[in-house]
Amino acid sequence: MRLFRPLILPLLASALLSVPVGAQAETGPSYVQPTPAVPPPIDHAFAGTIELDVDATDIRRRIFSVHQRIPVAAGAITLLYPRWEPASHGPSLTVTDLAGLTIEAEGRRLAWRRDPYEPHAFHLDVPPGTKAIDVRFQMVAGDALLTPDVVAVPWQRLTLYPAGWYARNIPVSARLTLPGGFRPFTALNVRDSEGPIVRFEPTSLEILLDAPVLAGRYTAQVPLTAPGPGAVSLDIVALRTGDLTVPEARIAEIKRLIVQMRAVFGATPFAQYHILARLSDDGSSGGTEHRTSSENGLASSHFRDWQAEILSRDLIAHEIVHAWNGFYRTPADLWAPTPNVPVAGSLLWVYEGQTEFWGRVLATRAGQFTPAELRDRLALEAAEIAARPGREWRPLSDDVNYPSFMLRQPVPWRDWQRRRDYYSEGVMLWLAVDAELRERSGGTRSIDDFAHSFFAGATPDAPSRTYTFADLCKALNQVAPGDWAGFLRSWLDGHAELDTTSGLVRHGWRLVFTDIPTAAFRANENEGGVVDLSYSIGLTARSDGTIRAVSWDSPSFEAGLRPGVRILAVNGTPYGRDVLLAAVRDAANHPVVLTVEQDGEQRETPIRYVGTLRYPRLDRIPGRPDTLAALLTAR
Repeated sequence: MRLFRPLILPLLASALLSVPVGAQAETGPSYVQPTPAVPPPIDHAFAGTIELDVDATDIRRRIFSVHQRIPVAAGAITLLYPRWEPASHGPSLTVTDLAGLTIEAEGRRLAWRRDPYEPHAFHLDVPPGTKAIDVRFQMVAGDALLTPDVVAVPWQRLTLYPAGWYARNIPVSARLTLPGGFRPFTALNVRDSEGPIVRFEPTSLEILLDAPVLAGRYTAQVPLTAPGPGAVSLDIVALRTGDLTVPEARIAEIKRLIVQMRAVFGATPFAQYHILARLSDDGSSGGTEHRTSSENGLASSHFRDWQAEILSRDLIAHEIVHAWNGFYRTPADLWAPTPNVPVAGSLLWVYEGQTEFWGRVLATRAGQFTPAELRDRLALEAAEIAARPGREWRPLSDDVNYPSFMLRQPVPWRDWQRRRDYYSEGVMLWLAVDAELRERSGGTRSIDDFAHSFFAGATPDAPSRTYTFADLCKALNQVAPGDWAGFLRSWLDGHAELDTTSGLVRHGWRLVFTDIPTAAFRANENEGGVVDLSYSIGLTARSDGTIRAVSWDSPSFEAGLRPGVRILAVNGTPYGRDVLLAAVRDAANHPVVLTVEQDGEQRETPIRYVGTLRYPRLDRIPGRPDTLAALLTAR
């Protein structure tokens, strides 16, 4: 595009110079910082007790009905709907689930105003002489919370509370109405029950929000310890009575797990602990940690088909460990006085990474894994984390920011964009910490010694003890002196130069690849519904040929493939799992050519790979002591 002819330029310059200063263009608008309208939380007593009544009987429409009676004083107040969850470490709750909000004082409707900058806040003016307001609303539950056979009650989605107080200072008296014939499990103390109505002892809002209820038609409770302080039970809710029977071997393993935990961490930070196990035909759905209970989504066959559950056997262990690592000891920037105060995740590699590490180790010490099975699990994680080209631009110290901006967002290029690697990479990091402790102490100290001191002093009534990075380094230094800040920072801030398998190597094992998959690798494929060729041609594909993932800079990446493309044929033969595997197995002798459907067109795509199938496993390093075996030995 042509802008000016040469003759016009001098004239334009002359015209601009002749414009008076006062005639210059006006400046744009100025930003005015909004005045905060939501009172900050203050650590002071709350006058009165909130009465909370939840009706969970509308299982057909899957709608909770909530009635609250909240003590108030006359004047302006703000009610908050929770936004942040400890388990997600981010703003995972949404007020879009709340509907039909009405507020009354002495039967008279009060107008409320949503805060324009904080949509989880509702402002209202309380008339003079008003002692309490009645708040009513519905919570749209979705598919999983209200079903014909199972009801899960998440208090954090069923509560409004007044701004201006710490959650621990607000007393709440809760009542729950369940469908007829349902039996509830919870860590809350039950005051009394009458038919489907359960009344709980008054407690603080902080404790209530951390104590969900799981109820169902088909239930069983298995004591895992003797009654009394620190008692633990397995509370099962299933879809049918046949799923409630747990083999004695599985019960014995969980009992040993509790023993091993106490051997490592010491006294329990709970008076009682409930393993809330929801069995489903949809398979394992993960877990949610709490201080006195945990929510564990498990396959209906979890306890019966133990071989097939190699990827979820340590879920229960992981969630219980959080009672110590996450709730009793909490990273300072992850602690918040209310569920509407933002948190940060700089130490998620401790909160989640060390918990994942201990889940693997303690489950093995308890017999839930054999050492060989655990090594195969570690090989999976070691290979996955070692093949993370995204570390070139995004170190672990940034990956921990996932909850603040990436929470539950789809990530098509997982290995390049990175997403929640602080779990698996945390396992590798803490293996390296254990190896470092052993070497610095001449083999006399280990990560068990660190855990003994760092988590010491827990009692059921003990408040959370926060810690910083400096506190962590100090605790490690007390076990084995050294530059722990430098050691940890080199890992947290490391890029491509970081060897994430160094902990395994120092424990006497190295990551290798063979053409035969382990049972753990096969289970990982089955869970993802894919054939996984990440370490050969660099893709995973579903049974219909749709590519689920492509490894960054892999042969498939270089061929121009991406997630969502569909493979129609392999070397001219219609796509099938075995067809693709056979082609890659023989890739050293015959090039792999994929016929794909991409962007509405079919095309032949040669994959430049000369090799065979590659699956990760661990191999002993001759001449190095097997300190991994010592780490996995029961205490």
